[in-house]
Amino acid sequence: MRAKRSFGANSIVRAAISTPAIPDIEERLNRYEWDRMNLPDLTGKTALVTGGNSGLGFSICLALAKKNAHVILTARDAQKGQEAADMINGALGNNNVEFMELDVGSFEKIRSFVQKFRAKNQPLHILVNNAGIHVPGGDAPEASGQRTPEGFEVTLGTNYFGHLLLTELLMDKLKESAPARIVNQGSPIEQLSGGVYWDDLKGENKTSSDMQVYGASKLYNIMVAKAWNEKLKDTGIEAFSAHPGITSTKIFDKTDKTKPIGAFVSTINPILGQPEERGASPLLYAAASPDLDGKGGAFIGGPVGALAPITNLDQFKDRETFTDEAKHLSDCMRLYEESLKLIQPGLEGM
Repeated sequence: MRAKRSFGANSIVRAAISTPAIPDIEERLNRYEWDRMNLPDLTGKTALVTGGNSGLGFSICLALAKKNAHVILTARDAQKGQEAADMINGALGNNNVEFMELDVGSFEKIRSFVQKFRAKNQPLHILVNNAGIHVPGGDAPEASGQRTPEGFEVTLGTNYFGHLLLTELLMDKLKESAPARIVNQGSPIEQLSGGVYWDDLKGENKTSSDMQVYGASKLYNIMVAKAWNEKLKDTGIEAFSAHPGITSTKIFDKTDKTKPIGAFVSTINPILGQPEERGASPLLYAAASPDLDGKGGAFIGGPVGALAPITNLDQFKDRETFTDEAKHLSDCMRLYEESLKLIQPGLEGM
């Protein structure tokens, strides 16, 4: 185990005065599986993380900033996003984290974000597509209508199609900055999807943003990462998917607890869930570890299928998916091509 990071008195005072404090920062930093991730120093690298104001995204930003990357922390809530960036910078005693507003549930807002990012003329070496929603309802803003502005079922539109559009619009930056990596967040819940909704990829016929739809969004993330990796061969870009296992995060605070599966997951997650930092470790491993050079297309995480209940064990392996379609590159490429047609209006004129 690596020695604990020590903080000078000046940085502690600065963090306490200028920003809200992160509780037990040294303890949180020590929860990451640093030795198993084998992350290098990331000085000179720029990383973009969606949904970075809390949960796994926050933990990913914290770890990347600790490794000296310049981190673009994005969130749809400007106040929460800026507070999160200030927390990390204050705790680490640097200015490695920069906040930018982004809502991946809206094509218009994604396009606006990309224009602002391009205007900064910064490179992009790591893109972590982390933001997402889970069985929305209750006080969740997604509950109204269960559709994105473009007519996608809200879970599919946010977790998958929004990130697909974002990545496609940033592909030129990734190519210019290569070697680069794309990381999508997957989940063992892909096994509940029932497979690809080939006749209804937008989820227009879905009447509820339930666990099956959530599983489909994660399945599509896994599959499109494999398709990107195939398409981007010889460009210096590798694409991965990774899952955090059962991790206790705030995403479940907005789960609709009137739905049986929402109530069940929200109840067991705080009991069985591992700390956010450990859940973030497989995604960080996929984002930056040299151990995975040349292994693009891998789905990194703990066991899936029937072994999903022990998914927090042995989190750093390339896993076979439970769903057959994700095992076949031809199906992954088909999903990618058909998805591109659906997001074409968001791609035009950029």
